[in-house]
Amino acid sequence: MSVRVARSRELVARGFAVAAVARVMQISRQALYRSPTPRRPPQPRPPVDPVEAAIVEEAMANQTDGYRMVCAFVRRRLGIAVNRKRVLRVMRERKLIQRRRPLERRKRPGFFRVERPRQLWQLDLTSVWVAEHGWTYLMAMIDCCTREIVAWQLELRCRADEAIALIEWAAAVHAIEPGELTLGSDNGSAFTARRFRARLAELEIRHRRGGYRDPESQAFIESWFGKLKEREVWLNEYETLDDARRGIGGYVDGYHHRPHSGLDYRTPLEVRQTWEDLQNIAA
Repeated sequence: MSVRVARSRELVARGFAVAAVARVMQISRQALYRSPTPRRPPQPRPPVDPVEAAIVEEAMANQTDGYRMVCAFVRRRLGIAVNRKRVLRVMRERKLIQRRRPLERRKRPGFFRVERPRQLWQLDLTSVWVAEHGWTYLMAMIDCCTREIVAWQLELRCRADEAIALIEWAAAVHAIEPGELTLGSDNGSAFTARRFRARLAELEIRHRRGGYRDPESQAFIESWFGKLKEREVWLNEYETLDDARRGIGGYVDGYHHRPHSGLDYRTPLEVRQTWEDLQNIAA
């Protein structure tokens, strides 16, 4: 069709009648009268108000987060109500939405209702590359109520001895009473070792192990490890173990002041402070 239109326009330019050319070439006269204009790619428009500017800035600064979390950041920054649908529209227009592959969740037996801090902690480990030593091992524990990282350590090995040292330190710092805490873990060799289980029994900490090949039983700490790698580990190259500890330590400190979608967009420290205030009122 475009070839016939182009040829027809040449004939019209040479003086032939428009109606005759259109009838012979079997095209509409409208196609000959219309003057084509080249298509221009859409140009990004500048923000029209402070709210939209804040949306763009927060989305650019937090590129691993979705529009709901960006909306929470904007609300905290401006101190006003911001419609999350507006945040979604602005991020779509500027192609700031990060598409994620939906993961199918499988049903599994067992359910643990968390009703207070220091009721259920989850313990797990992951590997971090350090140029000086190769693979090192990050072990961390999260409180499933407040989402705080109650303890973490980065070491060259991941034996039961390192796990015992971490749980002993955390139990002492947080003043865990006998029978107060349940510790969740997977079935890694460090967490199923006899001396690790014996030390938990001495501390009167219940041990709750997840199912085999079931990372969702450790959903809170697994999710935290994923965000840690997206926002810190994969963006940096650590030369020494101290460099890695400083980077991860800085991320942990910032994480405690960061809104969390599972906490109704409050920070872990705000949730812990709320529980402490309730305890003081009850006392």
